[in-house]
Amino acid sequence: MSKSKKKWLSRFIGLGLTLIILLAVGEVIVKIIEFFLPQKEIMPFDVIKWIGIVVAVIVITNGLAKYLRTNPSAVSIGFTNIPNFMYDEAFEKEQHYLDKSLIKENDELNKKIEDLEEINIDLIEEVELKAIDLDEVTYISDIFIRHHKNASRLVRSLIQLLDEGKPTWKYEFCNNILDECVTILLEDRADKSSTIYFIEEEELKMFAYNRIEFSSSRERVFKKGEGFAGHIWDVNQTVLINNVNEENEHFQGKFAPKHEYGSILGVPIRIGKKVVGVLCIQSEDPEDFAEDDERTVVFYADMCGLAHFYDKMLISGKE
Repeated sequence: MSKSKKKWLSRFIGLGLTLIILLAVGEVIVKIIEFFLPQKEIMPFDVIKWIGIVVAVIVITNGLAKYLRTNPSAVSIGFTNIPNFMYDEAFEKEQHYLDKSLIKENDELNKKIEDLEEINIDLIEEVELKAIDLDEVTYISDIFIRHHKNASRLVRSLIQLLDEGKPTWKYEFCNNILDECVTILLEDRADKSSTIYFIEEEELKMFAYNRIEFSSSRERVFKKGEGFAGHIWDVNQTVLINNVNEENEHFQGKFAPKHEYGSILGVPIRIGKKVVGVLCIQSEDPEDFAEDDERTVVFYADMCGLAHFYDKMLISGKE
């Protein structure tokens, strides 16, 4: 049987049952009235008529009430539109449910949906944080891979320069070190400047430099304990100052930087335990170095020490 036939047949059966119920109720009411008021004559049709009127009034009243609560538009009465202040959005959603238990279940399901949405938001935030952590790990991994490549390249360069035997090999190699060492820093490398000092006649003298003013390369000479480079020589350990702008004894008077910078990292260049020089990297911004930078830059200071050791050996061989 098609849906259309089922619909009309169900309505026909419903009408029949309604008429039967009304007739039965009417007969019952007539019997009750005749029992209490025997002199009163009343027909079952009259009872059914009044029952129909009452039911119709109730149905129409409920229908109009639902209309007022579910219609957000103004209500037209004659030529006047009156704002519908009885509109209830919640009632509009609930009117489709005939059973209060269904309404309750619907509310519970909505609450669960809201809880799931909150869980999803938390999960999305956690995934975003994990993505940030993964990006950081990937970035650091790239830096260490670059560090490994730099090391291989510097070793090959040192061997080739020694093989060529040019008198300027040490200077060329130290410039290579300055170029490579800033590429493994965690923060922005574009604003970094760097210098290599070696000890000559009990003074630290600038040997190689990158992004340093020419006059500084000739004038910046430090005795042991003087200025920042002399301090590194004196304490024989890596020092990181992440805010040069704060008052610091190493950057006062004649040791104040000619061009302001925010942070500086200094590493001693050693042969064994003896300090033979200092490698410094400066940044224009404060807080621009990390602890990992301290560990990785030490390798480049060691490469400077290796070059200085070979240079001493070559000089001794010639003598």
